[in-house]
Amino acid sequence: MQLSLSRGVSDGPAPRYLSRIAVRSVNRIVIVQVASIIRLEAEDNYVRIWADRPYLHKDTLTGLVAKLDPASFLRVHRSHAVNIQLVRELRPQLHGEFSIVLSDGTEITSGRSYKTAIQVAFGLGPLAHYGP
Repeated sequence: MQLSLSRGVSDGPAPRYLSRIAVRSVNRIVIVQVASIIRLEAEDNYVRIWADRPYLHKDTLTGLVAKLDPASFLRVHRSHAVNIQLVRELRPQLHGEFSIVLSDGTEITSGRSYKTAIQVAFGLGPLAHYGP
């Protein structure tokens, strides 16, 4: 569910991305600021939103990531997306995976198929010589 949208600046109509997410709870609706989200984790047809505390949102990870600014959020695994600004460290692993350390200390292992997207997002060239 979207409550607020933000626009980037470009020549044509810019895509609109969420700036807040309304998360329904049993007896309330919590508004989560997108900028406060550290990471997203898939749980079947729900997404666990990790911000000031974990929230469970009724959407798929693919659906929610499509509504977020790709300059801010990066899919790094079939079950995980991260806030790029809150990535503290990347550790190259074997077979093109990365161990991604976030600002809250959480460590996520990326999927091999996301290697190129991660390299592009962080301005890295081929990392063959950085391996363990």
